[in-house]
Amino acid sequence: MKLLLLLLLPQVAIDTTRAVPLPPVVITATRSMRAVSDVPVPVQLVPAEAIRRSGAARLSDVLAEQPGLLLFEDHGTGLMIQGFEPDYTLLLLDGEPVIGRTAGTLDLKRFTVQGLDRIEIVRGPTSSLYGSEALAGVVNLIRHRPEAPMATTLHARMERFGTYQLGATSELRRNRLGATLLLDHYRTEGYDLAPEVFGPTAPALRDYTADTYLTWDLPRSALLSVAARYHQQQQQSTFAIDNAPHAETYRQKNWSLHPRLQQQLTSRLRLDASLYLTGYETHTRITRQHDEALYYQDRFSQAYRKLEVRLQQLLTNHQLLTLGSGAVQEALEGDRYVNRVSARSGFLFAQHEWTPHPWLEVVSGLRFDAHSDYASRISPRLAVLVRPAASYRLRASIGSGFKAPDFRQRYLVFTNAAAGYSVFGVTRFREELARLQDEGQIAQLLMDPDQVATLRPESSVALNIGGEALWLGGTLTLSLNLFHNEVRDLIDTQPVAQKTNQAFVYSYFNLARIYTRGLEATLTARPVSALALSLSYQYLETADRDVLEAIDAGRLYGRTASGRDYRLRRSDYGGLFGRSRHSGTLQLRWQPTSLGLTVALRGVWRSRYGYRDVDGNGVPNRTDEYVPGYSLWHLTVGRRLGRHLELQGGAFNLFDLRRPALMPFQPGRRWFVTLTVHV
Repeated sequence: MKLLLLLLLPQVAIDTTRAVPLPPVVITATRSMRAVSDVPVPVQLVPAEAIRRSGAARLSDVLAEQPGLLLFEDHGTGLMIQGFEPDYTLLLLDGEPVIGRTAGTLDLKRFTVQGLDRIEIVRGPTSSLYGSEALAGVVNLIRHRPEAPMATTLHARMERFGTYQLGATSELRRNRLGATLLLDHYRTEGYDLAPEVFGPTAPALRDYTADTYLTWDLPRSALLSVAARYHQQQQQSTFAIDNAPHAETYRQKNWSLHPRLQQQLTSRLRLDASLYLTGYETHTRITRQHDEALYYQDRFSQAYRKLEVRLQQLLTNHQLLTLGSGAVQEALEGDRYVNRVSARSGFLFAQHEWTPHPWLEVVSGLRFDAHSDYASRISPRLAVLVRPAASYRLRASIGSGFKAPDFRQRYLVFTNAAAGYSVFGVTRFREELARLQDEGQIAQLLMDPDQVATLRPESSVALNIGGEALWLGGTLTLSLNLFHNEVRDLIDTQPVAQKTNQAFVYSYFNLARIYTRGLEATLTARPVSALALSLSYQYLETADRDVLEAIDAGRLYGRTASGRDYRLRRSDYGGLFGRSRHSGTLQLRWQPTSLGLTVALRGVWRSRYGYRDVDGNGVPNRTDEYVPGYSLWHLTVGRRLGRHLELQGGAFNLFDLRRPALMPFQPGRRWFVTLTVHV
């Protein structure tokens, strides 16, 4: 009966004013509505109230405070889950993929948190439902649905470093029609951590977002919705090239349109059909300041089209079958690509949810992906939830994930004008190498060019085992999760030839075999109604298996600061760059009803991590190759001022941690104040 209720009630109820009281639910982990506590894979829910309490303006600030998540700074601010770089985490908006990555990173600072109903985070491979890029996990941003007859919220925020945010959110509900509208403007003047160097550390930025969501309850238990979003950003910066001042302008646009139809065909059969269209464009222009002569420019555009149909059939009161199929078309063009390139793919997936006993749930799934540019993939997953008692839950899941070679790895044609090196995608490599040879630019080949072949998708097998325990009537909760990920065919760059200018020609190869494994633990306590405390800890081990084999064979050396070479031992090897072995969070919330206050103190701590290679062996092994460990503390205080006003203030990086050389992305203490008006 539980599955019957989940099928018939929540998916429509969440979009209407007829919603029935339900425990917190998520949809991302199984693509069916489930209570958070009954999902058999590691999942986390960040509700709108928690987002509001944080005082954050951008998505990066919210995710940085979540247990087990680390930010990764490379061509933007990306997200690391279970030791994987941002390339391997799929970011969704209402279940549909967000595009626009730079060198694999999807910059989280692009996204405002205004207008979100919740954020759902699934850890571990989810390719059995979502295909490529879900190898490490999935983050799903869920918009707020129209519920109130009429409501408008205005917000104004002021922050240090010339940072301002202005916005409005409105919702309207009339009979069968509903609508929400979000307008948001965010701007900052950037900051400069090294005044002795010409140009700012972070550029000035202007960011605009418009988002709307429309719903229409149709006859015969059907719901039609249309979501549309437009985002635009512009950055201005200056820097020196060959001691000459240059100015850079960077413009970015992203839009999406998502019509969707949900219909209850019978009492046991549901249809869900959706079309998703999105586009992304960037334009970079660098000019000399004294005469505005063009030094460099780059244009890039990406288009993504997806059609999907999904059926959910309640086989019995204890078995739910989900079947889905769809097609995707992608296209890309830009100055770094000789021609417009495109790719097509199709997919089929099936998932079976079964509750053979009240204390046991089993979820099994399988997805088949066929692509025009690489071999077909099959991604299975099996997950089990056991409830031995009302206060205990045990979870275990094993699944396969994959990441397809992207356009950059297949079609890129790029030569750095300043440094002189070149990078070519595998489909363009031989033609471009022959061109350089004909021009007399190649001094020597470092390997046989025939070894540059078609890339295979990166693949993983992952195991997650954990659970949670509730004590003292639910006022004390402990959750644990052990994870182990084995990844094969990791795609990396490798020099193939050396130019006459001593620079190298690179291409892409399936090279590395890595693993990530560790423990995630969160302890939550609520001793009294006004006080809540949450502590989390993550232990993480990462390694390249080829590096470990080289160490064991005595082939890998390090070099001391005095220039002495020595053989590396396993204990010298610091794992993959950018990964902290230890990290944790603290969240303390005090909300006394009599005072009308909300006080939120959050701490984020991580141990040292490798960030550069000083001795040229490709791994972190020396103390000066690490960023030392650190902690960041954030404080937010908010209070309602009557029925319509709310005032909030506080600081991120409360103790003003600054390391300009090692952490240029951390500007120091960021005071802020926000005024919200509810109409």
